[in-house]
Amino acid sequence: MSEILTNQIGEQLKAARLKKNLSLDDVQASTKIQEKYLEAIENNNLGILPGDFYVRAFIRQYALAVDLNPEDLLGEAGPASISRSKDLNRAHRDNDGVVRAGIDTTRSAKSQISSMLPTIWIGIIVFLVLVGIWFVLTHLNTGSQQSNGGGDVSVSSSTVPDSTSSSESSESSPRKKATKKAAAPKMKLGTPEQNIAQQTTIYNLSKQNTRQHTIKITAQNTGTNVQVTADGDVLLNEVITADKTITVPKGTGVVNVQFTNVANAVMTFDSQRINVISTATPFWNVLMNLNN
Repeated sequence: MSEILTNQIGEQLKAARLKKNLSLDDVQASTKIQEKYLEAIENNNLGILPGDFYVRAFIRQYALAVDLNPEDLLGEAGPASISRSKDLNRAHRDNDGVVRAGIDTTRSAKSQISSMLPTIWIGIIVFLVLVGIWFVLTHLNTGSQQSNGGGDVSVSSSTVPDSTSSSESSESSPRKKATKKAAAPKMKLGTPEQNIAQQTTIYNLSKQNTRQHTIKITAQNTGTNVQVTADGDVLLNEVITADKTITVPKGTGVVNVQFTNVANAVMTFDSQRINVISTATPFWNVLMNLNN
């Protein structure tokens, strides 16, 4: 979106607010967005916002608060980029009140390991296929030799006692039961690390990157903007106004869920409720380390 169109958005929001005789403090109370961010949107001073994801989200919530249609206001283009880092896993507010995104130094290494997993799995599969082919060929040759050497021996199926068949059948039943694998124990989330300064709830889970996971977000009230990333890949980025289920692929090392209004959503991970500190802040992160 051009500078001119962005200025028009700020002017339209301000005009709608004044028309409804609302102050910035009134809008802050209804949207939970700090007044300095609302003023920055009106003045097109997007540099103090915490990141590109929040620009659209804040404009959308501001528009709803002053009875404007956010889709008509934003259109397809959206506000111009403010050149922020894509990594918002460690978003925090400094002493000057500005929200900035920190750098998670462990994430790049985990991403590299995750990118190597497909190659490793392909190598393992090829090896197992070769072993299977060798096994089949070896047993075919052995069976052929036994068939050729035993042509003079004839055994009638009628000579086998029925009791033997019955005995083998009775023995095979408990063996089949014994081979059934026990159900995998339910994953325990444990107690999360709540980092108020970085506005992040952190769950450190051991060796959970080998399985697929499910995230369910239930919207409340007017809904909330949600962005879900798996090792940096965006799985979801939209306004949630109803139940939404996201599948986290097997092999994912780090999952991050960002809310613009955490009070308007309930999140579960594999059907287990995620505990987030009740706060008036308009945004919050939930970080799941699956290969801790």
